[in-house]
Amino acid sequence: MKKSVILAFAVLLIPCIAHADGDPGLYVDFGEDVRDVIAGETITWTLGPANFGFTTPACSDTDTFCVALYESAGWLESAEPPLGECQILDPGYLWWQDITIYVPCDVDVCDYDTLIFSMYYCDDTLGCRTDIPDCLDPTIWGEDLIFQHDTVILHVVESPPSLYILQDSLYLVTVGQTAAYVPFAICNGDPCSPPIQFDYICTSDSDPQPCCERQTGRSLFGPLYGSIAVPGGECEMVYAIIDAGEAPVCWLDTLTIVAWDNATGTIYDTCVQIVHFVESVEVPLVTAPVMTIIVLALILAVAVITKKRAVGGA
Repeated sequence: MKKSVILAFAVLLIPCIAHADGDPGLYVDFGEDVRDVIAGETITWTLGPANFGFTTPACSDTDTFCVALYESAGWLESAEPPLGECQILDPGYLWWQDITIYVPCDVDVCDYDTLIFSMYYCDDTLGCRTDIPDCLDPTIWGEDLIFQHDTVILHVVESPPSLYILQDSLYLVTVGQTAAYVPFAICNGDPCSPPIQFDYICTSDSDPQPCCERQTGRSLFGPLYGSIAVPGGECEMVYAIIDAGEAPVCWLDTLTIVAWDNATGTIYDTCVQIVHFVESVEVPLVTAPVMTIIVLALILAVAVITKKRAVGGA
């Protein structure tokens, strides 16, 4: 009985061991030192913790590693795989580690969050050991220095306007089309904003006037007065439909779209879209590369048929 008790206590006193058999380092890090963010924004980085044992003779074996994240503001949303989970890596191998941060809506401009991502060894109980020093830090790989830590600072800046319109400065339309779609995007730039109902109108310098419609809406000819709900941080598409059935080549049309906040009427944006009518270009179906592929295909087909006949005759 005494021997059993003594042995039990002896087992409990054996320390957990973490061997520095490999060399931890970040093959892919944050890729930036400072990043401007806005309230309500979600950012995901995919980092690449790796075993650089293939460059470090003193620690050139397979080993078990883990990662940890220090964060000053508590904005961490998720980590996949979970932080502290041990991964077995042969020299020259890595795993992909996702880190997702959500910036709360109650932050103030100039608030910040400091992220420090680190790679460590695991001990024989699969515990993440932040107290075991790296075999070699930094690791020299060609002309690069590879570290086991990386830091990025998130800096809160002012959110974009709650209404803005996106469009190309110049849009090409092929003549002959009786319904050519020209896209606009009406955007609610504040991710923390509730959906906002925007009114909009689309007009043209051409005759007849185009219509505007949502992707799932119906066409209306003439100047269009419409309304659309745009969730916070998202955009909704609106289309001008141009009749270019008899438009001359090189003719220019000017589309103007105005959108405003339905509730207040004080927030608005305007954009001008230049439409350039161009000549349709015929794409030749029979070209030298196409003919080469056809000839090779015919040769292969004949070879297969000949081989089958030869086998059958034998």
